[in-house]
Amino acid sequence: MITEKGYSKDPSIMPEGIAITWSKEMIIEGFGNLKTFIQHFNESVNDDEGLWYQKCRNKPQYDVLYVYIIYGNKLRYRCQFVLWTKQPEVLYDANGEKEVEWGRIGMTGPLVKCPFKRKLKGFQGFRYTTKLF
Repeated sequence: MITEKGYSKDPSIMPEGIAITWSKEMIIEGFGNLKTFIQHFNESVNDDEGLWYQKCRNKPQYDVLYVYIIYGNKLRYRCQFVLWTKQPEVLYDANGEKEVEWGRIGMTGPLVKCPFKRKLKGFQGFRYTTKLF
């Protein structure tokens, strides 16, 4: 589990969030460049009815409040966790609409930028976290 002070294997700590990693490939495939991707992400999660879906094969086993986002080996943002689903749905990106059936988490605003610099290596899937900021 990722904590404020590093990593912990203490089983008594209850997770409050999950951390996910955005890969460079995912950003370029979806929107061509980081600036456009971040702009679209900001607009999506901060819209009154905004919801951002992120591919996530496995459903979290714990009820969590937050989703922390890592890219470029740095902790960048925090959003609110809404749901995990595998229901078929039409989603949109820079390439248009497509029907997806893969597992995904839904997150929404408010989008909070990390107030400090913290290096974190990327990973596949997600990692449980305590409240990081």
